[in-house]
Amino acid sequence: MNLSYERRAWTLIYLCLGMTEGGTAAVMVRSLFHDSVHGLAVDLVVGLVTSAPAWANLASLAYARRAQGRRKVAFLQPLLVAMAMCVALLALVPGGGTGLLAFLLLYGATRLLWAGVDTVRSVIWSVNYPRHLRARITGRIMINASLALASVGLLVGWLLARGGPWYRFAILAAACAGLVGARAFSRFRVRREESLLEAERARLEQGARFDLAGIRGLLARDAGFRHYMYAMSVFGAGVLTLPPLMVICLGDVLGVSAFVQVAVTTSLPILVIPFAIQPWARFLDRHHVVVFRSVHGWVGTSAALLLVSAVLLRMPVLLWPGAVLLGTSLAAGSLGWSLGHNDFAPRGEETRYMALHVTLTGIRGLLAPPVGILLYHALETWRAGAGAWALLMPLVLIAAGAVEFNAMRRLRDVRRPQA
Repeated sequence: MNLSYERRAWTLIYLCLGMTEGGTAAVMVRSLFHDSVHGLAVDLVVGLVTSAPAWANLASLAYARRAQGRRKVAFLQPLLVAMAMCVALLALVPGGGTGLLAFLLLYGATRLLWAGVDTVRSVIWSVNYPRHLRARITGRIMINASLALASVGLLVGWLLARGGPWYRFAILAAACAGLVGARAFSRFRVRREESLLEAERARLEQGARFDLAGIRGLLARDAGFRHYMYAMSVFGAGVLTLPPLMVICLGDVLGVSAFVQVAVTTSLPILVIPFAIQPWARFLDRHHVVVFRSVHGWVGTSAALLLVSAVLLRMPVLLWPGAVLLGTSLAAGSLGWSLGHNDFAPRGEETRYMALHVTLTGIRGLLAPPVGILLYHALETWRAGAGAWALLMPLVLIAAGAVEFNAMRRLRDVRRPQA
């Protein structure tokens, strides 16, 4: 497979996915429905769409089981086509409560389809690229992806700020790009795929399970991965709760425009990724993912501290350095998300380890952001203007996760795997 071809194909797919990027979709929900639907209902949907990239992964166990022993490209291409069609239908969503429900259903379907792609794609990368180069090659693909996501977010924010139906045409154009990308994906090849499929079938014959009992068994057997998943759950709960609360507070507390909301929560952080991802990739190529996360954790904490301070201190100037640090953290997170489990998984178990990882991500994505939204509204009900203090919840969780990663680094042998 030609790497430049792969980068172009994923760029087209990410232009489509950009319409359902968490921060962009959250701003769309607030801009399109805030004046016609009850505020709490809108904000709960904001929380759900922002965290959908996480909770949609609850379907990953089913995807992982279905993908075992099956050719990966043939498995993934129909998911990409269906995802593009769901994005196209978002352009037809009406206003009011019916429109809000339709938006949530189509958006949820899009993210559920992408969850299958995310779960199985990491297996392709794990066998196509050697361990000592994998992060850097993946990083190059993600550079194009980040530029596509940021461009779409800025365009949507600008169109929403102007008003009118033009954002609908942008959605249709993005869906067309997704269909072209899905077509290009059909030419992808998986190295040594027969060997991979044999290993996966052997794991199934040995009793590998893709259900909740299988999750419990894997966690019970692999203490290192269990500790890593605990740290990820604490850190990730904070990371997932921060964006929806920031979108709400940027509008209600700081009163900034939809364009600035998208820029701070989505586009600027994503634009930073191309500059930050290669240094992170070189670091991950040389170190175990636990070492990588121990450094990443403090970057994420610093980003959250700046963004939360910008709101609580009413200092919008802090939003911009906070967004830059958030992008630096996201660059590390995208690599750790796609590749980190491979430092624990034996050959043939990559899909199951990834499925476990993203399933736990889905659970915290389904629970943590709504809790943050409800806390915001409870504080507002108690005292007008107090809702912004709900931002302390994600800040504390992110910092606690960083502490746990560093504790794990001190306790474990974290030499870089050689495979």
